[in-house]
Amino acid sequence: MRALVKTAPGPGHLELREWPVPEIGDDDLLVKVSFCGVCGSDLHIEAGLHPCEPPVVIGHEFSGMVTAVGPSVTGFREGDAVAFLKGWAPYPGVGSDGGFAEYLRAPANCMWHTPEGVTQEEASQFETVCTPMGLVRDVVGVSAGERVVVSGPGMIGLLAVNVARIEGAAHIIALGAGGDEAVRLPMALEMGADEALVYGPEALARLREFAPHCWIEASGAAPALEAAVQSLDRGGRLAVAGLGERPSTLDMSRVAYQSLTIRGAWGGPTKYITECVPLIRSGALKMGAPLSVMPLTQWRDAFDRLRRKEAVKILLDPSP
Repeated sequence: MRALVKTAPGPGHLELREWPVPEIGDDDLLVKVSFCGVCGSDLHIEAGLHPCEPPVVIGHEFSGMVTAVGPSVTGFREGDAVAFLKGWAPYPGVGSDGGFAEYLRAPANCMWHTPEGVTQEEASQFETVCTPMGLVRDVVGVSAGERVVVSGPGMIGLLAVNVARIEGAAHIIALGAGGDEAVRLPMALEMGADEALVYGPEALARLREFAPHCWIEASGAAPALEAAVQSLDRGGRLAVAGLGERPSTLDMSRVAYQSLTIRGAWGGPTKYITECVPLIRSGALKMGAPLSVMPLTQWRDAFDRLRRKEAVKILLDPSP
């Protein structure tokens, strides 16, 4: 089968190559992958900035169809549409072969049937949705009537905007950087933001005037963290979920004087995979809006488009 393989540590060493179809054990499913989403961590794996254990097929945001069932498995049969329910060890796409391939081995207890009313494209993002729902509901705890800023209009940030709107935020500002104007900030407005601003002096002045109760930082940019500390209202809450390439300098005196709360978060509770389904069915959670599809053979172009911010979330289709 064709698979996208990280062949060695360090920058680069990512190749589309022939790879063995995985063998399954008694408790496993063999899944023919429908779609696998390109995550920011996949870009970091290519750049050598994210841990992985090569040689390994990368990709961890997947949906597919069952093509074989281990002899001890119950509740699944060939032809079932399935999606990610929880991770397993070693984590797929990092320590074990993942979803940028025609076929994937998955423990049956880590998968679930794609719910009726959810497309296979949307289902590929079940692993993703846990993070923004956890950020909004658990980490900063957005309440009805609060003012919210989300910095970093990638998939996590856009879904955080969407969930904050569902939770009843009074006013939401999406904050982006240069290059976000064409696709990502307009998408933020579609996902529920009231304003979409490019970082700069005018945006910073607006943010200090706005005095948000909650700020969700999903960009990893040090200036966004610094702006959050300078802008949050007294008692404000900051969630840090983006991975930055340089340290930030925070005004810790203001953190103390203004009684700010700063919490880091990586991932989110898997309960939100099932809890998001009614929101998708109703159209409140716009899971499919930021998605676009390209063939696995065009993975280089997909990675480049994401780095140039010409798309939000690209799903790779490994079918021949």
